[in-house]
Amino acid sequence: MPEKEFIISQATRVVAEDFRNNILKNATEILQRDIQKVTTQKESDNEIYLTVDDHAAVEGDDFQINQSTDSRITITAKTSLGVMYGALAVSRNILKIDDFWYWMDTVPSVQKSIKWTNFDLHIPDYRTKYRGWFVNDELLLRGWKDHDSDRYVWNRVFETALRVGCNVIVPGTDVSSQINRNPAKSFGLAIAQHHAEPLGAKMFAREYPDLTASFIKYPDLFRKLWRDAIMDQKGTPTIYSLGFRGQGDKPFWEDDNSREWNDQSIADVVNGIIQEQYDMVRELDPEAPMALNIYGELAGLYRKDLIKVPDDVIEIWADSGYGKLVSRRQNLDNPRLPLLDVPNPHHRQRGLYYHVAFHDLQASNFLGLLSNSPEFVSSELTKAHEKHFDTLELVNTGNIKPHVLYLREAAKSWIDGYQARTNDQILDDYVANYYGSHQAEIVSLYKRYWQAIVQYGSHSDETAGDEFAPFMIRRIIKAWVGHREKMSDTGWVVGDVSLPEAVKKIDGLIEPKLPEWQSLVLDIKKLMLDLSEQDAKTLYGDLYLSVLYQANGLNAMHLVIQAYNLSMAAQKDDDYLKPFLLADEAYHAMSDIVFAQDHHKSTKWYDFYKNDGYDDMPLTAIKLKFLRHYLRTLGDTEDEDAWERNYIKTPGEARVMTLWTTSREMSDDHLAKKLREKLIDKL
Repeated sequence: MPEKEFIISQATRVVAEDFRNNILKNATEILQRDIQKVTTQKESDNEIYLTVDDHAAVEGDDFQINQSTDSRITITAKTSLGVMYGALAVSRNILKIDDFWYWMDTVPSVQKSIKWTNFDLHIPDYRTKYRGWFVNDELLLRGWKDHDSDRYVWNRVFETALRVGCNVIVPGTDVSSQINRNPAKSFGLAIAQHHAEPLGAKMFAREYPDLTASFIKYPDLFRKLWRDAIMDQKGTPTIYSLGFRGQGDKPFWEDDNSREWNDQSIADVVNGIIQEQYDMVRELDPEAPMALNIYGELAGLYRKDLIKVPDDVIEIWADSGYGKLVSRRQNLDNPRLPLLDVPNPHHRQRGLYYHVAFHDLQASNFLGLLSNSPEFVSSELTKAHEKHFDTLELVNTGNIKPHVLYLREAAKSWIDGYQARTNDQILDDYVANYYGSHQAEIVSLYKRYWQAIVQYGSHSDETAGDEFAPFMIRRIIKAWVGHREKMSDTGWVVGDVSLPEAVKKIDGLIEPKLPEWQSLVLDIKKLMLDLSEQDAKTLYGDLYLSVLYQANGLNAMHLVIQAYNLSMAAQKDDDYLKPFLLADEAYHAMSDIVFAQDHHKSTKWYDFYKNDGYDDMPLTAIKLKFLRHYLRTLGDTEDEDAWERNYIKTPGEARVMTLWTTSREMSDDHLAKKLREKLIDKL
């Protein structure tokens, strides 16, 4: 019997049975786009037909592909989502389009036409029922457009989520989640909700900005927001999030001074709200699943057996924010309570809210790679699945692009039979997929990233991401210039100590790692010179920037601490000259990060980082520039000419003063540069 074949070419049309079905419409557009991308020649006219059939011989969201005639392939599923998965399977397996093509800028192989013979494609056997991305802290996505459109960007978010197997998404935070809810559904994704936005309701403080966000004072206003949210979503794929947190993702009682709060009074309010929300969903959207995020302060109350949860609600437990399956540290409170041994006497379904990106304004990773290794993440996810925390898994994606390595592995872990993998296994697979040459060298560079990471806490997983250095630098400067005894918000790393003791401890953590970081930066730069243009772009965006955030950020902090120590020991004006130069060096180290972002090797991404309000490297550079001038103010004269006269001008020029001066004072940049030239042997 001759082998069946179907020729995909520029003449192949993708057709949806019902173009009023937005999911099929989007599937059609994606597959047609990809065919146009990878073929160049027109063969015989033919079509790929997408159809939903309640009687299809598949289960759930699986699909089947049949060659109906010589000129027609039919992709059939019982659900629209299944058809979408089928179209994406053709894109991946037949057209060879990478799942993360958009974020990694992969270039597919182009052929005149493609002979398709293997039609036995199906979705993987998933052990995780609800597989989701939580697009959270999405500042970079909010501030960026591609194809002059933020909708285009979000459509690529939804497409990528589906490509890796998601069937659920939290499509942003606060306003973004409201805007993106229906577009995400039009791709076939069910909607889950932020733990601070129960039922997907609008934030109370936005709707009623002049009122205190107190359920005790305004229960009917909260109920109206909840009811409106359910009515807006009823009958569409939605996993309703129950619970109650304060405005801005914090404990609700921080906004409510209507009474004195203790554990029991807090639990009474939360339990009442959970039951009300549960009853409301059962009344208005009776078949919809519900989940409760046992996150932050709720986890402690749950462990004290104070929280009452209906038995058909999915419990969602969260990692530390750094990938460890223990409770999250919140400032000085760090109980590190294990997740996986929490008793489950009611045998409720459980899930996981897992961070491969995180923002805690302190030490997490926002712009760059997670500070704990892929092997560590693989191990933790495997443990969670072994303990059946896998009914629903939401992976915090951050802004996606910096975190592809981890998102890719997390998606693999959803598949039945997945086993924990080592760094070598994960990186060999990853690098082979995204780089065309020098693969062993590139794997080694990735591994050195985690070897150089600073451990800030007593536990091996308490590691410093890219937020650590800019966060600390800004607080050192504030305390130093403000003549404060201590830094704010840093007791979690230095304890309750004075500023001199604090900077000594911080420097002790980071200084031993500085040579490793500087060496890694240099070696990546060297290798990029030998790589193809495509591989160099990939390495630049996927690893080099992450390394630079750490290397330059930590070095800038070390320089600031040196400047502080010398400044505190200053006895005369000129003793501030060396601290001035150290601050100048720190400023340029931080500015180099901003320059590297703005001059990305791929012009597509050069403005992607403009809205970074968390690490805020530009603000940190501004603070360092201010510090530099502050030190010049302390050491130079009121007219800022003494250092120039004493160290830069020739002796004769400095002494002859028929005119007080012949030019304006030097800028800080120019002065620092000239001082280094003149004092090169003395610094």
